[in-house]
Amino acid sequence: VTDENGCTTVDESSIMVVDEIIPLFNPIGPICQNSQPPSLPGISVNGITGAWVPPVINTAIADTATYTFTPDPGQCATGTTILIVVVTEIFPEFDAFGPYCQNSQPLILPVTSNNGITGSWEPPVVNTAIPGMEPYTFTPDTGQCALPVTIGITVYDAVLPEFLPIGPLCQYSEPPALPMTSTNGITGSWIPPEINTLVPGIFTYAFIPDEGQCALPSG
Repeated sequence: VTDENGCTTVDESSIMVVDEIIPLFNPIGPICQNSQPPSLPGISVNGITGAWVPPVINTAIADTATYTFTPDPGQCATGTTILIVVVTEIFPEFDAFGPYCQNSQPLILPVTSNNGITGSWEPPVVNTAIPGMEPYTFTPDTGQCALPVTIGITVYDAVLPEFLPIGPLCQYSEPPALPMTSTNGITGSWIPPEINTLVPGIFTYAFIPDEGQCALPSG
């Protein structure tokens, strides 16, 4: 620059170059498949505003997807990407329950599935008072990416063993053997195990069904 006396001077100025800022975000996910995703933040934790591509998290497909954040102009910020994992939903798995005999003592419904899912049942206890098949629904606890599952549990009618009439028998005669299988297919044993013809009278013989047949004692 030349002044009024013809002297030349140098005019200096400073120019600052600012580092580009990388937008920072808290981790997002993993997210359960088909769940309601959180909104992608419009401002980073270090104060950068911008927009996302894609703009919304898609949870329809279990996969790892890339989401790109582009800062708004005038912030000396660079774009960045994050990875968001969508996890496959799990079906709780259980061993078979029942079938049960009417009025029998059922097993306690487990609060943890075979594949490690915790939750609760509705109804909470198996009811064996009424024969038929009833649905029992297991609802997983939150945060496990697991789906509810419904299982049908069957309760069978208690069967009364049926027998053909025996006797009357003559005193001291050779009695027939008591049948070990009823006419309706129930196996078991008798108390007493043999007919006694030494003493005249009417006597009661009780048939005790073998286990696992949903049959009632008779006699």
